[in-house]
Parts: sequence; C-alpha cells; structure tokens
Amino acid sequence: MNKFYRNLVVSAVMMFMCITSYAQEHLVSGTIKDVSGMGLPGVNILIKGTTRGTTTDTEGNFSISATPEEVLVISFIGYNTEEVPVGTQTTVDLTLTEDLQTLNEVVVVGYGTQEKKVVTAATVNVKGEDIANTNSLRLEQALQGQTPGVQISATSGQPGEALKVRVRGTGTLGESDPLYVVDGVPTGDISYLNPASIERIDVLKDAASAAIYGARAANGVVLITTKKGKSGGIQVAVDSYYGIQNFYKKLDMLDATEYATIMNEAHVNSGQNPVFTSEEIAAMGKGTNWLDEATNKNAPIQNHSITVSGGNERSVFSTSASYFQQEGILAGNQNKSNFERFTFTINSNHKAIKDVVTIGQNLSYSSVTRQGLRVGGIYNNSLRGLFNTSPLFPVYDANGEFGKSTVSADEVNPIASMYYQDFNRNYQDRLLGNIYTEIQPVKGLVFRSDIGVDLGFENRRSFNPIYNLSASTYNNISSATQGSNRNVRWNWDNTIRYSKTFQDHNLELLVGVTAQEYTTTRMDATKQGLTFSDFDHAWLDNGTIDTTVTATGARTEYALFSQFGRVNYNYREKYLFSATVRRDGSSNFGPNNRYGIFPSVSAGWVLTEEEFLKGIRPLNMLKLRASWGQNGNDRIEQFAYMATLSSIDRDYYFGSGDTKYLGTSPDKLANPDLKWETSEQIDIGIEAELFEKFSVTLDYYRKTTKDWLLVAPVPAIVGTNPPFINGGTITNKGVEVQVGYNTTIGEVRLGINANAAFNKNEVTRINNSEGIIHGDANLIQGIGEINRAQVGYPVGYFWGYQVAGIFQNEAEVLSYRKGESLIQPSAKPGDVKFVDRNNDGVISDLDKTMIGDPNPNVTYGLNFNASYKGFDLSVYTYGMGGQQNLFGVRSIERWYNNYPKEILGRWLGEGTSNSTPRVTLGDEPNKNYTNFSELYIQDASFFRLKTINIGYDFKTLFREIPLQKLRLYVSANNLFTITKYKGMDPEVGFGDRTNNRYNMTSGMDLGYYPQPRTFMVGLNAHF
Repeated sequence: MNKFYRNLVVSAVMMFMCITSYAQEHLVSGTIKDVSGMGLPGVNILIKGTTRGTTTDTEGNFSISATPEEVLVISFIGYNTEEVPVGTQTTVDLTLTEDLQTLNEVVVVGYGTQEKKVVTAATVNVKGEDIANTNSLRLEQALQGQTPGVQISATSGQPGEALKVRVRGTGTLGESDPLYVVDGVPTGDISYLNPASIERIDVLKDAASAAIYGARAANGVVLITTKKGKSGGIQVAVDSYYGIQNFYKKLDMLDATEYATIMNEAHVNSGQNPVFTSEEIAAMGKGTNWLDEATNKNAPIQNHSITVSGGNERSVFSTSASYFQQEGILAGNQNKSNFERFTFTINSNHKAIKDVVTIGQNLSYSSVTRQGLRVGGIYNNSLRGLFNTSPLFPVYDANGEFGKSTVSADEVNPIASMYYQDFNRNYQDRLLGNIYTEIQPVKGLVFRSDIGVDLGFENRRSFNPIYNLSASTYNNISSATQGSNRNVRWNWDNTIRYSKTFQDHNLELLVGVTAQEYTTTRMDATKQGLTFSDFDHAWLDNGTIDTTVTATGARTEYALFSQFGRVNYNYREKYLFSATVRRDGSSNFGPNNRYGIFPSVSAGWVLTEEEFLKGIRPLNMLKLRASWGQNGNDRIEQFAYMATLSSIDRDYYFGSGDTKYLGTSPDKLANPDLKWETSEQIDIGIEAELFEKFSVTLDYYRKTTKDWLLVAPVPAIVGTNPPFINGGTITNKGVEVQVGYNTTIGEVRLGINANAAFNKNEVTRINNSEGIIHGDANLIQGIGEINRAQVGYPVGYFWGYQVAGIFQNEAEVLSYRKGESLIQPSAKPGDVKFVDRNNDGVISDLDKTMIGDPNPNVTYGLNFNASYKGFDLSVYTYGMGGQQNLFGVRSIERWYNNYPKEILGRWLGEGTSNSTPRVTLGDEPNKNYTNFSELYIQDASFFRLKTINIGYDFKTLFREIPLQKLRLYVSANNLFTITKYKGMDPEVGFGDRTNNRYNMTSGMDLGYYPQPRTFMVGLNAHF
C-alpha cells in the first residue's frame, strides 16, 4: 500500500512539473523578412492582449519570451499583419507580404465607408501619420500640399488665425469654406482639434461624393476621423516637441540716412525746399528699424500630448490630453501675440449585445486662450505702422518714455501704439461630440441613431488706457470692454443601411433623416473711467462713469431638416453605380423656396476585372469613373428673405426739448422668392495601380455655381437696405493629378507622392445691367475701387491701369498723344506712362482692366519619406503658381511715410529706371500712385519647403528597453521659399470683405503678419 501511495505521489508530482513546465515562458526567436528575402528592421512583435513586445533589429532578427498559450502579433507599416500561436515553437521565421492598401483601402464617405476600389466619386485622404509629421498648429495647415484640388492659404501668420480653404476654386461671393464633419458631427470651425489626435482626413471634392450632405456641400466636405481604440493591450503614447520661431524674411525699409535723402528729393520734385541739410543727413546714421524693435526673437512653440488606448473584443477606447502653446514673432513693449490650447478627447465603442447592438461616443473638449496684435487691412493694423513710420526718432526718449516723432505731430510711435492699443484677451471653451447606437437585428440591416452637440462659449475683454501718441491719436479716458458668445449646435441623424450580396451582385441601400439647429447669443459692453487703469483690472465693474455705458446684444438662430437616400451597386466589383438624393429645408429661406433637392449619380468601370486585361502584369488596377451632381449653399444671414426693422442709429429728437427718443424704421426689403445657391459639377476620373508600386489618379472637373446669393443693387431713394437675391453664376474647371510611388530597396523603404491641380475660375453671369459687382472703394485709402467680380473674368480680380513704363524725357511726354491732344498732359519726365486701352486720348476709368488675379492657376505638392533601420526622413513641400498679390504696404496719404528699400531704384534721370517713378510728396498731377495700376501688383507664385523631419528610433538599437518606440527627431518648418515676391511672405490669403458682405478679395498685402520659420526637437515614446 505504501508503495502504491509513493508511486501515486511521484506520478502527481511529475504531472504537476510537466504542467508547470508547459505553462512557463520560454524564449522564442526568429527572423522577419520581406518577399525578396531581406530582413525587415523595426517590425513590431507584440504578445496579443498585453503590452509586452519587441522589435526586430537591423537584420530583421528578434527574440521574446512567451508562454505556449500566447500569440505573437507581427506588424509593420505597409505589410499585412500576421498572428502566430507560440505553442512549443522556439523559432519563428516569417515572410511578410506587402499590403496593397490602394487596392483594398477603406475610404470614408458620408454616413459610411467604402472600399476604394468600388468608389465612383472623387475623394482624397490624408493619413494621421502625415498630418502629425507636419507639426502644425491648425489641422488645415497639415493638408497643404497633400490634397490636390484643395487650396489652403494663411490669412495671417499670427498664432491662431484662421486659414482660407477652397475646394476646386472659389464658387461664391459668400461663405466659400467647406463643411467640416468631425466623427459625424458637422461644424464650421476645427481650430480646437489637435492634429496629433487625427486618424485620417477624407476630402469629398465632387458633387457625387458630397451630395449626401446636400445644402451645405457646395464648397466641398472635409470628413475628419479622430483616433479610436483597438482590441489588445493598453497602449500609451507620449509625444512632445519644443521649438523656436523667427522671421524667415524681413521687409527692408529705408534707414534714417536713406529716408532723409528720399524726403529731400520728394520735396524738390514737388517744388518745395529740402527739409534736411547735408550735415543733418550725415549725422543720422541708421536710425530706428521699427520691425526689428517689434521682433520677438526665438519665440517659443511647444506641444505635449499623452494618449492611452486599448480594449478587448467587446469594448475599445482611446483617450488623450494635449497642451499647445505658441508665441508670435511680433510683440510690442508688453503685448504680444500668443495662443494656448488645452484639449481632451475620449472615444469609445462597446458591443452591448454581440453582433446586434453597439453603442459608442466621441467627445472632445478644448480650452483656448488668445491674445493678438491688430492685423489685416489698412485700419487697426499694428504692422502697418512698423513699415510706415519714419526712422528718425527712437522707441524711447532720454526719460524712458515712448519717443515722439520729429517729422510730424501726427506721426505715431508704432511700438507705443502696440502697447496702448493691443490690450486684449480671448477665452474659448468648446465641447463637441456625439453619442450613437447601432442595432443590427438581422445580418446586413443596420439602424443607427446619432446625436451630436457642438457647444462653444467665448469670453473676451479689452482695455483702452489713457494715452497721447500724437496730435490726432489720443485717448483721454480709460475704458474696459467685455463680451461673450454662447453657441449651441445640435444634430440628430437617423439612418437605416442594408447590404446584401446576390451571387455576383453587391447592393447597399441607405436612407436617413437629419435635423439640426444652431443658436448663438452675443453681448458686448463698454464702461469708462476705470478706478485702476491697467489690463488686470479691465472689468466693467471697475468703471465709474455710468452715463456713457454702451451695450449691444443679439440672438440668431438657424435650423435645417433633411431627408436623404443613397444606393451603391456593383457587379463583381467590375461595373459600379451610385446614386444619391437629398432634400433640405432651411430656415434661411421663405416658404416659397424653403426646400431644395440635390441629386447625384456616378458610375465606374474596373477594367482590370475584364478578361482582356487580366494577367497583364504591370497593370494591377485600372478604373474609369464619372459623376454628375448638385449641391446647395444656404450660408447667408439668418431669415434673409424677410423684411426687418431696426432701431440702430434711429434716435431722434421731437419738439424743442433735449429728450432723445428711440426710433424704428424698415431696415431691409423682403424677398420671399429667395432660393438656394446651387453648385452643379461633372467629374471624369481615372485611377491606376502599376507594378504594385505606382499609383496614378487623374480627374477632370467642371463646377458651375449658379443662383448666387447676392445683395441687390437699389437706388438710395428707396430709403432702406436692399434684399438678398439670386443673381450670378461662376464656373471653375480644371484637372487634378496625383502620383504615388512606394517601394523597398534592400533595407530602405521609400515613398514619394506628387500632386498638382490646375483650375480656371470665371464669372459667367451677373444679374444686373453692368454685369459687374463693384469692389469696395475704401480697401486702400485714397485709391478707389481696386477689385471686382465681372462677367468673363476671374472672381475678385485686380482692376486698374496698365503701365507702359516711365517717361524718360520731355520728348516722350509730348509724343504720347491722340491726334493733337496729349494723352497725359500733366506728366513730367519720371512719371508713370499709363496705357490708353480704348484709344480715346484720355486716361480714365474706361482704360482700367484686369491687371492681376489673386486666384492661383495651379497648386501642387511634392512629398517624400524614407526609412533605413532606425532612421526616418520625411519632407513636405507645396506651392502655388499664376497668382498675383497687391503689395500695398506703404500708405500714400501722408508724405512722410517711409518706403521699402526698392524705392532706391527710382527714376533719377533718363535711363535710370523704367519701372519705379520719381518720388514726390504724392501731390503730382499725374497721380503716379493714387492711380491704382500695375505698380502695386507683383507675381506671388512660390514653392515652399513646408516641413522636414529627421528621426531615429532607439528601440532598434536598444531592443530590451520596455518601450515599443522611442523616437527622437528634429524638424524644421518653412525652411525656405522660392519666389519673386518682394514682400515678407507670398502666401497672402487675406482679403477684406467687400462692402462688408462679399468675400471676393484676396492676396492683399497691406502689412501682412508673415509665417515664421521654426526649428523643433521632439520625442515620441510609445509603451
């Protein structure tokens, strides 16, 4: 018996040891290669469901400890992911196959996704990695040069300023920005997003792809998908960078000696005595360089973020937090432009009932604090003073006070102006997100309900202290201004999607309804006589004068209700068809035309699925597609169809007393027949894949926007403002091409992407007798109308006089005649020779024509990435061609304003210059500069090295560190720009609204805040 028990115990112990041995970890090693047999460095090997992992070395070798029950997940960018059960294996040698993403890539479309192979519309996407590599403040900046057909221009280089985005040209005089949809929530502003939190961006460019969004899609649609969690272990990513910013290029202005010389010459040419003696000029030296004095050298920029994601087969999540801060490269004595943004996001998805019910949410919060200089037009532009102020007096006098001009009592110290007039602060809190539920009662049938919100709360305040900057620029009483905005937008989308395959027929049906509402309330108030006169105490309660309090407030609202449907069909993924229709009802239109219907159809043919092309080795995929559709635009003032009353500036006195009464009168005429602006577009495209390495996409499009939403011209005798009407048509047509190349050469991986878009913009109809919408005559003081929209011309073109050179002598002046009459009888040698285009012998407005076009003919980008072992390199470039800028930095209304140094090449006598006229005090009868002419227009074409990144992943060198990635990198933005433009930055998207209504001006450099050159160092650590 004892022997039996002894044997039983021994057997149990041996069994236990075997089981224990089996459950213990053992070392697994191997080599990961590509199909050519070369070892792949940097391949990720992860134990499934855990955070334990390693990467291959430079030869593709790896080793990792694992238990027999565990599974190795082997992944590498550009290759198919493999899963290998460990079992009893001690060696795992594996060959990874390339993932031909361009063949089976999923494209995000409205209310769903499709495989790229069967997409029949024109879309373009940018991956999150390419977005993050640009280290951009705003998401739009990251798209520059990566999205053919999408023109993105900075309106200012000041931190936080908006960018101008145009999809396939400018199609309207109203709001031309595309619709943004973030995780299914429509919004008009994406400044709150951290570019590093983006998974991908898809741009819907043609009518067929955008028609599902109907009323808001006339200017294109940008679909933004934020990062989501994935099944597996917890992943932690820490990303951080810090950099410094400086001017790439400064505008050279005259120094004191040069300035005095030019001023003397201008006085003599205008028949007056010189103002400076030769002794005074000799003693002046360089004087004050105001731009240098306002420069914030080595302005910091930084970003720090942490992302935690993970999940299992039932639930996944991703959450992140980030902090971004950027100072501007310009600053006054105290005030400087600065932008701070904190963001927090959390996304999750849960399978409440497996394969039946899914619930989830996407939520983003941001808090932004901004302060900035005045930028933009000729008024309230801090930079304009830096370029126009004479260099003859210092920033500070001997007593430490701000210096005063010695040239004119009206001249203002621009540094003092930036100190006293730029006290401001803006605070914005934003919450945007959605909650959704998907129910699949039977296979292929999915019901989705999605409720989204976009809540924005803004508070702002400014301080106006007591100051005396000049005889005409002073303030005798301090004041504080406070304001707030509350914006509430919600949408509720409900869709039913049905997918079914019948043998070789694949069908998907989608129907849905959506409702949304937008409400905003605004309040601003100002109070004078502050007890404590400084910005920290600039609050309304600190004011002491109640009789001068001013307050304004308003509430606006907007609502949209829509029904839509879409059918996608393909036969063997060979013959493709899609049709969409959407019906929108907008509160911006009256009962006569409240609803609009926007249809689209598209078709495709995958030729490589045909027998006659199968087996042709170089051709992996060839697809032809074509589309037609209509999109709408309702972006005008709320309730624009109605007649309104107003009490603004309607005060009056009745009788002989001093009592002021509030009056009310009609403010705008009604137009109950106002209807939708419609964009109609055709697109023909070709997509091809060659040698499994090349990809080519070619599109031709023609987009016609008709029934412009315009303000009608009415005579002043009407006594009220005119109504909105439908009154114009514009056509954009062009070609887009995108070429990609990806390959592996030994241990080097290469990727090259080049794209270009050619666009022609032309106004074809304006519903008035002239066929013209005139530009604002006050965009530049003293010059008059400089731009317009006109039938047969591009929108917003520069309108002025052509120049035939400079009169070199009196004989040339006398010979420029029509019959017996001199064409320019007041001209003198050194004056501008204007072209008499209509040959009537007189220089007048009838001779004005198009002298420049701010719309580029071509936009392009060339991007490159490479990796070798642990090293990586990425380069992003972009450019524009064919556009011109108005270079109007110098104000002409004051004779003493400074000049750019190019004036040193002025006409000084016969043969000295045929492009720059003589200098005067601005009073010459020939109107050399008060006539708007080609003297103001410059070629603004450019090519820019946007970003270059060089990094090294130390994980490939130290494989045992407990990290999946430890990458250190250096980066440079705006490294160089090739251009003929004489200003500081050729990328000038700024343009004041014409008559405060029309958004047709662009390319106006009136003292432009340039984009900085930035150098950064960063770290990516992933656990």
